[in-house]
Amino acid sequence: MARRFFEPESLVWKPFGYLGELVMMSLLWGLCAIPLVTIGPASAALYDCAVHCLRRKEGDLFSRFFRTFKAELKTGLLSTLLWMLLLALPLALHYGAVGSLGSVVFNALEVLSLLLLFFLTAILCWVFPTLSRFTFGFAPLNRTAVRLALGNILRSVALVLINGLSVLLVLLFAAPVLFAPGLAALLSSFLIEPVFRNYET
Repeated sequence: MARRFFEPESLVWKPFGYLGELVMMSLLWGLCAIPLVTIGPASAALYDCAVHCLRRKEGDLFSRFFRTFKAELKTGLLSTLLWMLLLALPLALHYGAVGSLGSVVFNALEVLSLLLLFFLTAILCWVFPTLSRFTFGFAPLNRTAVRLALGNILRSVALVLINGLSVLLVLLFAAPVLFAPGLAALLSSFLIEPVFRNYET
């Protein structure tokens, strides 16, 4: 009985193993995302590890993370640059509305910019998980993400909430950077994987 208590797979220690892997995944993601333009391939690697290492217990976390990061680097970089530009659009619309515009016009632009930001973020939530799972070039990847986001709108809304809360926690407090990215990827996988299973042969 006492020996079973200290086994890594015991009910007492298993949650600590998951927590350790979450922290390790989050730290690897943060390290690889430092240049900002590598956020995309880092996010693809993070999602891949959440599914294969955390949920399915397939393979070594370190080797899988860096293998996926390297494999998705080119398409991930191009997609990251695209989405940085796209997400800048609603922000520019919002801040461009400030000035001599009347309050009615300002309020309309404010609502429009928020809706556009939400819509683009919903698509973005599908881009890098899709990149981690399927072999796509730049244009097919982003077209597929748009179709997945629009075809699974309720899941897309939930993904925006999960990932938005994760970003907010990291921006407001320092400590969540240790677990929030990995936890967001793990929670997102429960919404995304049932959809991906429909496309896997």
